[in-house]
Amino acid sequence: VIMINGFNVDWSQSPLFYCKFRYYSYQVCALTSMTCICLATIDQYFATCSRQRWQQWCNIKLARRLVLIFIFIWLIHNIPYFIYFDYVVSITTGKTTCVVTSKIFQQYVTYGIILILGKLLPICITLFFGFLTYRNVQEISYRTLPLVRRELDKQLTVMVLVVVVFAFFTVMPYAFVYMLLQIPSFTTDPFTVAQLQFASTLTLTILYMYFAVSIT
Repeated sequence: VIMINGFNVDWSQSPLFYCKFRYYSYQVCALTSMTCICLATIDQYFATCSRQRWQQWCNIKLARRLVLIFIFIWLIHNIPYFIYFDYVVSITTGKTTCVVTSKIFQQYVTYGIILILGKLLPICITLFFGFLTYRNVQEISYRTLPLVRRELDKQLTVMVLVVVVFAFFTVMPYAFVYMLLQIPSFTTDPFTVAQLQFASTLTLTILYMYFAVSIT
């Protein structure tokens, strides 16, 4: 909308590849970002565990391998975006938009990718392991560890938990509004739809704050 109205750039005139690649790259980056925060929370949990066996799972080589593996998984997983996204001309408005042409894939995008993989599942994982990590940190004072090691564990844990809390308050509002928009009873009244669309735009802006902070 900004590019069309502000800069007079009509994306519908761009190549079909851009239509497909735009959504593909966004989902790959978004899922990778959510995966990284999950892995960071799990890694910090293992790092603060009292059992030496579990602490061995916290190492940089394993972290790099897991990140590369998940990036590869998301690259393959989102290939259907190249298959099912296409330019479609609206019968009512006559405008050309880039949309999903498969109803089955649309349902999977709505509930499988956007809601579960991109929002609810990562938040649940980070909250769960964040809580376990917090419990481990509370027990660090009673362990026979060097003072420097204990302080570093606490500082890293605080950093990870802050990101977890920030992710919760920036991701969940949009997920909640998005779920409401999928309920037919909420989309029958035009006034309610307008309110939900406004809330969706507002919470989407808040959601972008998560990615901006994660990058910085």
